[in-house]
Amino acid sequence: MTTSPRGLKLFRQADAVDLAKTTVMSRPVMDPLPDREILGEVATASGYINEVLFGDPDSGGMSLIRLWYAPDYALPRHSHDVDCLYYVIAGEARLGNQVVVAGDGFFVPAGAPYAYTAGPDGVEVLEFRATSQFGIHVTESPGRWAQLAELARAHREEWAAQTAAHNAGPR
Repeated sequence: MTTSPRGLKLFRQADAVDLAKTTVMSRPVMDPLPDREILGEVATASGYINEVLFGDPDSGGMSLIRLWYAPDYALPRHSHDVDCLYYVIAGEARLGNQVVVAGDGFFVPAGAPYAYTAGPDGVEVLEFRATSQFGIHVTESPGRWAQLAELARAHREEWAAQTAAHNAGPR
């Protein structure tokens, strides 16, 4: 990140950091805690890229995260402790019976549980927050965890290949 004398901060995608390697998002709190084997299936599946483009505590607390999910990748129901604004760059996200496509977005207030599934071509999303750190609370049902594990097993190889290709492509 580059800062000008007037405080303007530039960030480059080439400098983005994997969300899991930062302190921007806390470790997930899970209630109820899923079966260990099922959680392992879901947690070790590829099919996503979550990278922090901007997350500077000195900026007044702003953060920007780029999310990419492979086709049909499903996130468990969860909430965050701060408001979040999402903008779809490419593909589509399915939120229940709503479909959000490139150019659309959605707002999730703090504490509101939500989940979404990437469309048939995947989805790429920008996630904006007015804070540089936030928490996550996963509240998925045992039955849905089993479905997510089955989805991960069914797509494991396909998602791994797509994630590798997406990482290798132009940025």
